[in-house]
Amino acid sequence: MPILHVRALPQKDSSKITPALKKTILAISETYGCSPHQVWATWEEIKSGWYVEGENEASEQPLETHPPICELTCFEGRTSEEVEKLLEVAASTLSKELGIKDNIFMTYKEAKSGQVIAGNGIVRKKD
Repeated sequence: MPILHVRALPQKDSSKITPALKKTILAISETYGCSPHQVWATWEEIKSGWYVEGENEASEQPLETHPPICELTCFEGRTSEEVEKLLEVAASTLSKELGIKDNIFMTYKEAKSGQVIAGNGIVRKKD
């Protein structure tokens, strides 16, 4: 159930967004060990000029500053090494596919057993 949520400035080439999300989903699913259909990704555009880094605003995605801000949510139970690998794979794939090499900010969030509902039931960790 990995979920990637991206918030970013308008991209120089917006046609890259959907393919980048799809390739990132495939990379996450392979690393996580699940079907690509179990990985979701969303994209929200930050209004031009509403992203400020220090005192510098940007109207579209720069190559080296104002990185897309991403959150990867996964079900609990991954080791520190697995979390790091997921972050590395997701960030490197997304940045490569968007053409903004190594300019991604991503955090990892755990969804806890009993604190998630999917479909018609609470999701619990299987022993």
